[in-house]
Amino acid sequence: MIYHGIKNTISSHRRRYGLMNKIGTGFRRVFRRFGRSSKLLSEMEIQILLSITNFTREEILQWHEKFLADCPHGYMTRKEFILMYKSLCPTDDAERFAGHIFRAFDIDKSNTIDFREFLIGLSMTSTTSSPQTKLRWIFQVFDIDGNGLLTRKECLEVIDIIVRFNQTQLTDEEDHETERLVHSAKRSMMKIFDNISGDRCNALTMTQFIEGCQKDEFISKLLTPTPESENGSTIIQNTENIPIVNE
Repeated sequence: MIYHGIKNTISSHRRRYGLMNKIGTGFRRVFRRFGRSSKLLSEMEIQILLSITNFTREEILQWHEKFLADCPHGYMTRKEFILMYKSLCPTDDAERFAGHIFRAFDIDKSNTIDFREFLIGLSMTSTTSSPQTKLRWIFQVFDIDGNGLLTRKECLEVIDIIVRFNQTQLTDEEDHETERLVHSAKRSMMKIFDNISGDRCNALTMTQFIEGCQKDEFISKLLTPTPESENGSTIIQNTENIPIVNE
């Protein structure tokens, strides 16, 4: 079963999306202690989710019920996540795009996503999260080898996929405009490296990445679009509308 329209399912009068200031190793250790096959949320787990998101207790329980209904084993595999994304956005670039998004959701790097990771991912990509919060999450998307630093090669690869995937949501075919946007995005990403003072910079820390993205208008609108943006990137919009699927 595919659950459509995630962002429209919470019935509270005021939509509340959570945010997490940092995906820290402390929380990773806490979440790892809760077995992946758990079908019930303990009071401790609920309290932790309440503290790191702006979801209410009722919303957390609602999401947990929906997640288990579609993922009865208690987690989503990488294959399931990619198939889900391809069903949501059936384009040639969907699989590569979903693979990078999966890495950001998979906090403990177990190659599966449990309910806590799923809820945190939704929180981080919410339209009401701050640009800094979104960029901290997006940093994980770009960090292909997971070493906490972004190389020029990683940034060029991921920004290429993001732009192409975004464009396929607007048109069925890639065209000259797509190539122009890809070129502009890559050039802007390289400027972030080049603007770092000192010797030639070949690796960005999270702080440098966030600061650089916020200073570049093109990249900022691409990765952290506002509701008023005419051509906002789907990296935020589509993760917020993720359906849950059965195996």
